[in-house]
Amino acid sequence: MKVKKLTAVVSCLMMLLVFVLTLSPVTIAQTEEKGSITLNLTSTDKPLENVSFRLYLIAKAYKNADGIRYELIAPYDNANIDISNLQDSALPLHLAYFAESHSLGYTELSTDEKGILVFEDLSQGLYLVVPSQNGEYTISPFVISVPDYDSKTKEWQYNIDATPKIPDIDFPGDGSETYISVVKKWEGNKLHPDSVIVVLLCDFQEYAQVQLSEYNNWHYRWDNLPKNHVWNVLEADVPDGYTVSYDSSSNTVTIINKSEGTHEEGTTKPSEGGTEEDKLVQTGQLNWPVPVCAIAGLLIFSMGWAVLNFGRKESE
Repeated sequence: MKVKKLTAVVSCLMMLLVFVLTLSPVTIAQTEEKGSITLNLTSTDKPLENVSFRLYLIAKAYKNADGIRYELIAPYDNANIDISNLQDSALPLHLAYFAESHSLGYTELSTDEKGILVFEDLSQGLYLVVPSQNGEYTISPFVISVPDYDSKTKEWQYNIDATPKIPDIDFPGDGSETYISVVKKWEGNKLHPDSVIVVLLCDFQEYAQVQLSEYNNWHYRWDNLPKNHVWNVLEADVPDGYTVSYDSSSNTVTIINKSEGTHEEGTTKPSEGGTEEDKLVQTGQLNWPVPVCAIAGLLIFSMGWAVLNFGRKESE
């Protein structure tokens, strides 16, 4: 009789444990706190007035026991790019081209007479900032997280201050020319498409397109390009089932498509200069269920062992 009662108690505890685990939220300590992004634009100590910036929300941010994880929102989840490395310079370029080519919604503001603009009342997430290219200054798109982790104060900051970098490029004025080569590589066992479209960007705007295939050995070279511009290469539409990454060396850009299951999951750095213990921002797999499930399994095993041991003593 005592064994039956103990078994009933253990069963109830197990059911309660399963119920608690089921209710455990993915977004631990999630809040609805809003944030802001303040941009300060200067060049040679001179504020730049009336420079426009577009702001796109590309991913939602969720707090959990490990810090923050990101999930690309629709339709950015169809851009087929890995956001685990926020320091990848090709990431904002790829997303900016995707947003523009799909005519996605944005918020646009311009700097005031002090070279400052403020995007306010922002929900937690990952944002893409795309500057207007007016021909005088060439500013690359970039991503900003709200909140952002301050490795010095060990706190999450919701009101972000950023100073977009204006590259100090000494363009030649003598009509010099350059070239850009692109190479396409496939990784994984999945059957890949017969061809892909690659885009050449001039000052972050589309300049030309080319189709890569076996016919041209997945390689192309643009010659006679004016050297007084910034040139980049992107893949127009990443095939379904693949993610894209870029590797630039000198004047050659290698575009790598990895089939699903062949790329490694990783963590992103919260901010530049952080230490290993500061790497809290994550995308993809969550770590918080691991210790919880481990403890739960140990508890269930202990309760089961107690029931069996008690039953044997009762039988003796």
